[in-house]
Amino acid sequence: MSWEVWNAILNFKYISVVWMGLAVIGAIVVYFRLTSQMQKFTEAHAYKPENADRFFFIWRYVFMFSIGGVIVFLFSDVFGLIGLSLTFIVTLMGWGIRNPVTNLAAWLLIILKRPYQIGDRVILGGTIGDVENISVMYTQMEQVGGTIGGEEKSGRSVLIPNQHLFRWNVINYTRDEKYILDEVIIRLTYRSDIRRAEQIMCEQAAEVTADIVAETGETPYVLFEFIPSGVVGKLRYRVVAVKRQSTSTLIVERISKAFMQAGGIEFAYVKRESLLRPKDETSLPPQYLYTQQPRETS
Repeated sequence: MSWEVWNAILNFKYISVVWMGLAVIGAIVVYFRLTSQMQKFTEAHAYKPENADRFFFIWRYVFMFSIGGVIVFLFSDVFGLIGLSLTFIVTLMGWGIRNPVTNLAAWLLIILKRPYQIGDRVILGGTIGDVENISVMYTQMEQVGGTIGGEEKSGRSVLIPNQHLFRWNVINYTRDEKYILDEVIIRLTYRSDIRRAEQIMCEQAAEVTADIVAETGETPYVLFEFIPSGVVGKLRYRVVAVKRQSTSTLIVERISKAFMQAGGIEFAYVKRESLLRPKDETSLPPQYLYTQQPRETS
């Protein structure tokens, strides 16, 4: 008897419509279960309430659109030619909204994994900046550099689509460490008192970054390398990322003044000599001979 009932159900004229109805009901149940699970998390990590509202607005229509496309595809025999047409339209629309959906997925990744937060200094692609806002579609940054060579705020605001997370490296200055390693490079002559120079460089950097040294226990240090015109001293120290430029400037000023007062320490620079000779290598009269005059450039 049970087999006959099951066979009758399978041979029912409108069985496809019944299955479609069950699929719609199941999709609705899944939608509300997923939404309730995500709502608590997104409201706590969305940075702003409007971000959560926008997310669920987009989520609602993306879910409905996706389920509608699946139902039309699976039950296209019920709709006939209309079903095939709807399937084609759904495919085109899905291709058109791929970027917003990708941005939405990337935003979820940002609030889940937190590769960066508001206030962090980051490098996204080739852009350096401080994160000002994270919305469902875009990350807004206050650009650092760009108009100049250093890392100072340029005054320009940059909007970057969130989908960059799936294509670019994200470099965060402040996520894992409070301070970053920075350096000041100084070139000295061979005649300079290298040990005295090292002492002065470390002392000046330690005074400028005294609070960081006290907190981390890491003191500034110097690494030396030979170059054709002298010795390169690389002074390295910890610094707050957003104060990198101002800190290095202050350290350079103090080191320069200390070197002048100490004596026995000279900055190295490159010398260039220019000599003019006639094309045919014929000797010129004495009054036209070129006297070699070194030209110095730093």
